[in-house]
Amino acid sequence: MITLTIRTGLIAALLGTFCLGFIAPATAAPKGEKVVFLTKFVSEETTLNVLPGGHTYGWNYLTSATKIDGKPGKVEFLGVVNYTDGSGPFGGFVTVTLDNGSILGLAVDGQGLSLAKGGGTADARFGGSITVISGSGDFKKAQGIGTMTGSRASTLGSPVAMKFNVILKK
Repeated sequence: MITLTIRTGLIAALLGTFCLGFIAPATAAPKGEKVVFLTKFVSEETTLNVLPGGHTYGWNYLTSATKIDGKPGKVEFLGVVNYTDGSGPFGGFVTVTLDNGSILGLAVDGQGLSLAKGGGTADARFGGSITVISGSGDFKKAQGIGTMTGSRASTLGSPVAMKFNVILKK
């Protein structure tokens, strides 16, 4: 009986220590500042190539006004796409420049999905991941990750509504 009690207590102690090893680092990690901003990107310049089989690839330079914590600014998105029938991977770089001169650099990697009948690039939805490159001013030494989601009602190159959710650590 005593051996069973000691063994049960030892197992419970080992399990508790093992579980704390996973829990402690997560609770000890500093929390970041959540930054959310919305955009309505307009295409300023585009180079797209269309090949047989529904393949479209190229780049797009888009801009939008935005606000972060009430501070106005501009967002630039230099994106690349590699779509088949209007869907596929996209990526690029996003630069947020607030009116006070602060800059936040982001790298994005995502997927686009066209809901258009018969393929094409209209009626598209977007989702992707964000990695913070760095920043200056309000965003000095920023690090972090996040997500982006969005949609486009018309064909590739038309306005795109996007929502950016970023967790910043400085």
